Amino acid sequence: MTRRKGELLLGRDKPTFDEAVRTAYPALSSAAMVLTDNRADAEDAVQECVLKACEAYESFRGDSSPTTWMYRILVNVAARRRQNEARRPRVPLDDRMRDSLKSPVRPDLAAEQSDELLSVLCCLRALPPRQREIAALFYLEDLSYAQVAGALGISVDTVKSALCRARQALRRELAAPRAEGKVPNELPR
Repeated sequence: MTRRKGELLLGRDKPTFDEAVRTAYPALSSAAMVLTDNRADAEDAVQECVLKACEAYESFRGDSSPTTWMYRILVNVAARRRQNEARRPRVPLDDRMRDSLKSPVRPDLAAEQSDELLSVLCCLRALPPRQREIAALFYLEDLSYAQVAGALGISVDTVKSALCRARQALRRELAAPRAEGKVPNELPR
């Protein structure tokens, strides 16, 4: 029987915090790249997530995997950061910011080097926050409907309907012609 990323094996004791972070960190870093605007923000969000998880790990009951539990913390951190950033104007992408987006947090995601994938990531960022969170966890982190629902504290039906709307929006956005090539000129909030 194979298990999906983030699932605990049945009968296993609660891992130490260090083990939980070592397991979750690559997945959290990858998800943070979609949930935030650039690599620096992603790294900050993951660090804040790990700090909050450290402070609350004693109260973690093990109802889900530690990775799924930390996804929920990361999504909350990213949402709070988005709310704070929404008060600021959009910043045009300069070459340094483009390089930051192209530079993968995880080495195994080398495909992020392509402009096509950068365009897809920018389109993902254009989705409404909840759809973006759900799509990132489901498609990029390969979580099941139930795991996404658990990580976000929503129902499985909500996950399914949000994914349907996200797919439709992504199809429209990716089909739209771009003024200056495939890569958007600025990141949407």
